[in-house]
Amino acid sequence: MKITRPVLSLLFSLNICLSGNIKFIKDDFRHGFHNGIGLITAPLYFDRQDWRNTGLALAGSALLFAIDRPVQKLALNNHNSINDVIFNVDKIHGNNYSLYLAGGVYTLGVITQNMTIRTTGLNAAEAYLFSGAITGIGKVLFGRKRPYVSDSPLFFSPFHLIENRYHSLPSGHTTVSFAVSTVMAKSWDNIPWKIFWYGNASLVAASRIYHNQHWLSDTFLGAVVGYSVANYIVKSSLEENTQRKFRVIPQVTLNSIGLDICLY
Repeated sequence: MKITRPVLSLLFSLNICLSGNIKFIKDDFRHGFHNGIGLITAPLYFDRQDWRNTGLALAGSALLFAIDRPVQKLALNNHNSINDVIFNVDKIHGNNYSLYLAGGVYTLGVITQNMTIRTTGLNAAEAYLFSGAITGIGKVLFGRKRPYVSDSPLFFSPFHLIENRYHSLPSGHTTVSFAVSTVMAKSWDNIPWKIFWYGNASLVAASRIYHNQHWLSDTFLGAVVGYSVANYIVKSSLEENTQRKFRVIPQVTLNSIGLDICLY
């Protein structure tokens, strides 16, 4: 019997499915809850290297206080129409649009049933939310005045919950831009791809200084927080994926023979 081309194309099929119709939604909520608890309790399990890195990050930010004012003056003295366009990137990255990007990637992964894309979107959303929360707490605890309010980078008045002018340290835009960009950069082992994402986040940090919203030290600490949170989440996801199970189910219909690979 002659096999026609349409039937031949269906003769061997390979489908990827999930165990249960919407089980992945519960899994993803559990994934986020697990990472959130992990970040909260992480200091309890810090080793000497972790505490050293934390100390270096805080010390590095403090040392940058010495050049915060000169860097501010340099930025303010170089305002022009070209730079206004270049440093407008903080209007589209490092804010809610970064969360929309993460949500879009996640939705694409769900629609296409692509586990890698879905996990990238989920990781980016978690990195955005968790790093943003950490930075928000830091802003209240430090209570540093923004540069457009005070000429001195050493003005601190802690525990202002809603007064934005006291929320300079760390930079929120820089934090979430580095958080999302780090997840995206680590999703593909490609140098130009990584340069694009890390370069974009760095430009956001520079934009916050250019717009006189933050000191250099604010952006440095924000970058450290964003990268660290994202790195933790990506590593956690990789460890979880190595533990995922799968089963192969033969599939036979009137016009096709194939396999369903179900992840659970």
